[in-house]
Amino acid sequence: MSRNLVQGLVSLMLAALWLQGCELARIFGPRKPQKAKAIEFWHSMTGDKSQVLTAIVDEYNGKAADSGNLPVKLQFTGTYADGINKLRLAVMAKRPPHLAQIYEIGTQQLVDSGGVIPLADLIGDDTSFGLDQMLPQVTGYYRINGRLYSLPFATSNPVIYANGDALAAAGLSAPPATFDELESVCARLADPAAGRSCLAMPLTSWIFEQALARQGALFLDHDNGRSAVATAAVYDGIAGQFFLDWLGRLSRAGLFSNTGRSWDPPVENFMAGRSALLITSTSDVFVLGQRAKFPVIVGPFPAPSAAVSDPASAAPNGGTVLGGNSIWALRGRPQAEMRQAYEFLKYLASAGVQRRWHVNTGYFPIRRDVIDALDQEGFYSEHPNARVAVDQLLAAPDTAAARGAISGVFPELREHVENAMEETLSGNGTSIAALRRARDKSTRALQRYKKLL
Repeated sequence: MSRNLVQGLVSLMLAALWLQGCELARIFGPRKPQKAKAIEFWHSMTGDKSQVLTAIVDEYNGKAADSGNLPVKLQFTGTYADGINKLRLAVMAKRPPHLAQIYEIGTQQLVDSGGVIPLADLIGDDTSFGLDQMLPQVTGYYRINGRLYSLPFATSNPVIYANGDALAAAGLSAPPATFDELESVCARLADPAAGRSCLAMPLTSWIFEQALARQGALFLDHDNGRSAVATAAVYDGIAGQFFLDWLGRLSRAGLFSNTGRSWDPPVENFMAGRSALLITSTSDVFVLGQRAKFPVIVGPFPAPSAAVSDPASAAPNGGTVLGGNSIWALRGRPQAEMRQAYEFLKYLASAGVQRRWHVNTGYFPIRRDVIDALDQEGFYSEHPNARVAVDQLLAAPDTAAARGAISGVFPELREHVENAMEETLSGNGTSIAALRRARDKSTRALQRYKKLL
């Protein structure tokens, strides 16, 4: 068996067990429920962001002690992939946490499982939750069939980080705004004598998906899986080919630093001055600006110079897709405990916490009133790099392309796309051939998953 086939079978087996485990939990309830001493909250934050989250939870726990509520117990579960796998096992063992932070591509699987409590059900008619202040561009990703399922928390989109010194040497004052412009100035931004290329970025499907959305193109059929369960991948059209061909040309010219799929190496490349430009998440906006030995200037993710003529296109010149994670409420805990878990969710969604999270991490706030207040106070005038992703988010159109795709086998789909990216850059075949192979494998995975529902 090939590696991809084994991964696909494992993914589907886990999905089947996940669905079965949640169904049994709904029918029989939790095994020997015991009164909790704390609200269990599983998360995947690391580094500085983990410290910020811990401080936020500690502050909540201080208030909870005064009011007689249960404290919140943070438990780190590893990477995003580790987190959802551990959650599957916990549900099957009928020992779920009250709350779990799960990456965005786990959305469809969690909805299909039946093992979660939609956030909309917890909110009910509670107007104090602040749902009216939440940005539709953020909640839209987690709104399935009209219902908001989870609380967007660590939300992001991709931007370009530029070495200000390299820009100045090339006679530029801002990062390139379009794919064509970036390609045309790359040779000026690179400095082979100094060991500096033009561009670095992780070879992740997330970046590929952003390039599709920016061109108004879909990743999956049925409106990216939002009008019905996706049964076919459609990312192999003109928009997908355009992006891989563009990246391939940069690579062949020695202007793209291929550091692989991981997120950290391209950041390290940029910080060491080995690339003039970096495409990655806005969640790094403050840390890069503070730690770089050169001025960092941020620009939006590149746009197409002209509308893409693609049969699968939802709209020309679209937006970027939400990334990051959200917080889910799990079934299987006593109702009284889940009411307290809801109070913690409301605290996380509050203006004060959203402001604190944004200014200390770079993830953007999910509330309009927080953005407006920071704007009026001059925060974005002082930190213009942080405003770029916010403006990019607010400018995103309300289309299926910009809302992003959802699927129960999304991790496997990303594996196929990343294989296609690597094949194209290796020079072994064309982008269309690599994308069609990936499309066919993705479509088979989607159809196998649909049979489980």
